[in-house]
Amino acid sequence: MTAVMPTVLILDDDDAVRESLLYYFEDLGWGVHGAGTAEEALVVARQINPAGVVVDIRLPGMDGCSFILELEKTHPHVACVICTGSPEYQPPDYVLIRPQVFAKIFSKPVSDLGELAESMRQHIMNCNVKAIHD
Repeated sequence: MTAVMPTVLILDDDDAVRESLLYYFEDLGWGVHGAGTAEEALVVARQINPAGVVVDIRLPGMDGCSFILELEKTHPHVACVICTGSPEYQPPDYVLIRPQVFAKIFSKPVSDLGELAESMRQHIMNCNVKAIHD
């Protein structure tokens, strides 16, 4: 029996980064969707109900932290992994304390995509367990 891989949404305004991550997760057998803005990602999330989202922080319009807070209103158990091109940036504590936000912040360019994918996979499992117990 083949394992069903989760669906992940890649939110990044850099087309090259977004496409690279989409191809990587797709090559692993994941369902993938992309969005270039937080507003677009919220629409896509309602349509596809992703298990996880790779979230860029600095975006045009709504930023990644605001996106996470908005996503939580309709999808409280979707795993979010932050990936930012500003390694010195630390998201506010009110974002980091949310259980759906993975503790490690990945810096772009991501040097180990395998670690990113494995972190997402594990965090999706953790968020699913929390959803069952809520």
